[in-house]
Amino acid sequence: MLVFKSIENIPKEKRGYSVAIGNFDGMHLGHQSVIEIARERSNNSFVGVVTFEPHPRQYFQKNRPIFRLMKSETRERFLDSFGIDALFELPFDSSLANLSPRDFIETVLLEKLNVKTIVVGPDFRFGKNREGSVKLLKIYQEKNELGLHIADPFMIGGKVVSSSALREKLAKGSVNEVTKMLSRYYEIEGVVEKGFQRGRQLGFPTINIGLRNTIVPKHGVYAVFIKILSNDSKRTFKGAASIGSRPTYGDYEPNIEVFIFDFDEDLYGENVSISLVKFIRPELRFNSEKELILQMKSDCETIESVLADD
Repeated sequence: MLVFKSIENIPKEKRGYSVAIGNFDGMHLGHQSVIEIARERSNNSFVGVVTFEPHPRQYFQKNRPIFRLMKSETRERFLDSFGIDALFELPFDSSLANLSPRDFIETVLLEKLNVKTIVVGPDFRFGKNREGSVKLLKIYQEKNELGLHIADPFMIGGKVVSSSALREKLAKGSVNEVTKMLSRYYEIEGVVEKGFQRGRQLGFPTINIGLRNTIVPKHGVYAVFIKILSNDSKRTFKGAASIGSRPTYGDYEPNIEVFIFDFDEDLYGENVSISLVKFIRPELRFNSEKELILQMKSDCETIESVLADD
């Protein structure tokens, strides 16, 4: 997959795509549907994705609590796995934020990218103050300047699959419902950091990943799969993860700690992906380390049973 992080000087032969446009935060089934429609509309030609970085909401609401479901690097990895020919990740800055809707269409889409067809959701907004909508896009379609398809909302059980719905489910620990909306497990990606080494002292050595750039799921213990992304290993490991602030030892910045079953390798500095398979129990405060160890042993037995069927 080709990746362009600027619309300037894109080679002529790399323009003229059928593109899906949106933020694609989470890459849920609705996003996947939009991309598949773009692929169908490409007539077996190039298919691309136009997205924005940072997320426009991050740009306009800098003090808003973290809401993103995935980092841009994770989104890029998933788009590549979907067989996209090109990703156009537009820098969302003051220049783009202040572009009028017509200028966005004429300068960005038609002139710079020379897109042939675009696919968007029904609520797609663009341009300064979000004044542009599918109504304006249809005007350009009617003038035969732009191919356009408005994707229907993707529904499961009569409810729309959306990034907002995913955030709500993760906050409740509703992992099974999240998995259905994604058609895969939800993944947390990050670099393994040095921790307090408490897990090792308790007999459960863990890897630690900060949760500074993406949403924090419900605090608690999860059954997980672990993949190491920063080497060529294709192995997937099983483990027990704790997401939270470690209340037994005092409140800290939330992170995810993972005890990997049958594993004894140094992963400091490695980029890993943690897939949430099942929510086991909420985070608890223990009166002693002995109580904590007994609960951890019980959690691991439960998780081994859960993952044995997966």
